Amino acid sequence: MKRQKLMINRVTQSQITRSVTAQLASQTAEMYKKQQEISTGLRIQRPSDDPSGMRRSLIQKDRLERLDSHISSIQFAQSRLSQAAVQLQDANTLLVRARGIALQAPQITEDSEVNALVAELNGILNQLTTVANSRDENGYLFSGTASHTLPFPAGATNGGESIYAGSPANTQLLITGDVARDALLPGSLVFQTIARESTVVIGSTGAKSGTGTDTATGTRDLQISHVSTTYSGSSGVSAGIGSGNGDTIIGPVGTHQLRVIDTSGNGTAGTFSLNGGAAVNFTNADSNILVEGPQGERVYLDASTVSSGFNGTVDITSTGTMSIDGGATTTPLTFAANQVVTDSLNGALVNLDTSMIVRTGTDQLEFPGTTDVFNAVRSLRDDLLNTRNLSTADRAAALERRLGDLDRVHSHLLDIVGIQSVSLEQIDRLQNRTEELQLAEKIQYSDTVSADITESVTRLQELTNLQQFTMAAVGKYLTPNLLNYIQ
Repeated sequence: MKRQKLMINRVTQSQITRSVTAQLASQTAEMYKKQQEISTGLRIQRPSDDPSGMRRSLIQKDRLERLDSHISSIQFAQSRLSQAAVQLQDANTLLVRARGIALQAPQITEDSEVNALVAELNGILNQLTTVANSRDENGYLFSGTASHTLPFPAGATNGGESIYAGSPANTQLLITGDVARDALLPGSLVFQTIARESTVVIGSTGAKSGTGTDTATGTRDLQISHVSTTYSGSSGVSAGIGSGNGDTIIGPVGTHQLRVIDTSGNGTAGTFSLNGGAAVNFTNADSNILVEGPQGERVYLDASTVSSGFNGTVDITSTGTMSIDGGATTTPLTFAANQVVTDSLNGALVNLDTSMIVRTGTDQLEFPGTTDVFNAVRSLRDDLLNTRNLSTADRAAALERRLGDLDRVHSHLLDIVGIQSVSLEQIDRLQNRTEELQLAEKIQYSDTVSADITESVTRLQELTNLQQFTMAAVGKYLTPNLLNYIQ
């Protein structure tokens, strides 16, 4: 029987060295990773650490960045809305004081008291303008989307109303996945409300409010001017040299009448009487004689061709024009129940009943409900000073309307404060919800990328002990002894 030779493979020192080196390198690499996890708090340092986890973390990080951007936008809108709310509260206080002055105004008679209230109203007006033009580091609060445009330039008015130079569009908070939310409202909506009421005509020309819809706002001067006067029938009377600029009567045929009495019997002398007024003597040498009626109306007559023996009443036709733009354009009077006159400066329309106009003059037009915040205060100041020279009764009525204007704009301002408060409350709720989403996303992201520090510390200690044990064991094993020399 043949013996098999037993093969014994001897482990050499070089093999041990290579094995130990590989083992120590593996331990060192894992120790370094655990040290990084402990120092950074992150489990995933590079894609190779956890490919699927890295992909998931990138998606979560993108969501977090978008939520951070949303919160920044929300806080920006909150800041501006809060500042606007403070300014509107100041405006509310100013209008309350202006209304108090309006209540006092009818009882004020002393010039010193009037001047004191006027000075206070001027201060209120200046403060209201400051409020309307208030701004923060990002621009004007009440310019709509044109945040770098001064909303109400100083001295810029049209028909008594302040001109708004900003954008009519309100600012909005736009958040991905959420509806557009209104933020700041434009100054035109905040300070320039329109709730039109019937037009008021103050004056003695006979003009009345028409039946159409007006578009003019604030106040206007209505100028009624004379053009020509003609006399019907066979009296021989005609317009005098000064008739064009001097006559003050207006009206279609028969509105005014002239009584002619030929006292001479041959047309050389007699009397004229306008609308039943005092008789005025004339001769045929008078080519420009002034005759006045009982209400102060005037005509200039040429008596040089009065018909012999004429005694009777003559119907008069007197044409005229009207204007609401200071005479820049004129509209011929048709004496209709509704006639439109246009302001050439801005295209605003006013409907007037001209059928009862009987004399020239300047009437005051008011358009209640269209007065802005600033003009409500300005008009109160002007009526306190009676800059329009109104009668006592008309001034009292005008002051009552000024009180109505202030009540209207104040009520509207309170509505705006309510609207802005609702917007701010909604944005606050949106912020809370967004922050909750942000917190939940942070937790998910942390679960994905964060290291378990306790586990990492424990594992690092295990690796340290294992490395020390390995090095001690190998060092002992590699210590030279007799076996190294046994062949």
